[in-house]
Amino acid sequence: MDSLPRRWMAQQLQNGHRLCLIVEGGHEARQPLLAVCAPSHYCNLYSDTAAAELASSGPIILLLEQINEPALADLLQHPESNWGWLASLSATDLTDVARHWRERLLTGPEGQQALYRIHDNRTLARALAYLAKEHWPVYLGPLISVCYWHEGHWCHHENPAPGDYPAPRLPPWLDTPNPQAEAILNANILRYLLAEHSEDLAALVEFQDPRIWLAQVLAQARAWQWREPEKLEFLVVRRLAEATRSSVIHWQPRAGEAPGEHFERVVEQWRREVGKGE
Repeated sequence: MDSLPRRWMAQQLQNGHRLCLIVEGGHEARQPLLAVCAPSHYCNLYSDTAAAELASSGPIILLLEQINEPALADLLQHPESNWGWLASLSATDLTDVARHWRERLLTGPEGQQALYRIHDNRTLARALAYLAKEHWPVYLGPLISVCYWHEGHWCHHENPAPGDYPAPRLPPWLDTPNPQAEAILNANILRYLLAEHSEDLAALVEFQDPRIWLAQVLAQARAWQWREPEKLEFLVVRRLAEATRSSVIHWQPRAGEAPGEHFERVVEQWRREVGKGE
């Protein structure tokens, strides 16, 4: 199973490159790897960042001195645990690599920032699959080549132009679609309906699978470009009430009607109908 990464590592060393490894902080291989690594050859990714308080349990980047290290062999034998990924570089230290990823670590506006999970091989794989090749250098920075596990097999890619690049103001990799996003959204909506609209949900269950019904409603939301949380909530809650009780809301957009205008018109229509019933 690990023959490809070993061939990749041998090729990178033959080309005169150094090897580095990024590993999830909580992985059991962390301590065995650090035990045989000189202090100057590893760093906690979150150190010297706004997430410094998480550094001791956060991901680490380390230079590989021995490719036959038992802890590394164990990682390569169990890639499905999504422990991280391998890379090559020309430098003899991790200064440039650490700075590069730290500059890309926090995402979102001030006060609402989140950590970008660059240490996760699935994050890396989705970004490289989504980004155009010309954006790879800004994303990978000083890394020459990367090797990672994705969807049941090992992959490796070369950076077209390794180097030092400033972090863009609007990083294109933050637009990478998350294949799990739809499933997460569905689960969260169903939990919300169970907590806040349990009677209507129970009535729906008697004649339709809520998951199938919700998938149809969310498909409608995408078609109408109702992406904001308040629009999704209104559509789902009103559609649920409509499925279990009578309703006279005319949902379809009018010709030439913008998504926002469509939403406001439907909401106003619903308010008028609620007012009539009071």
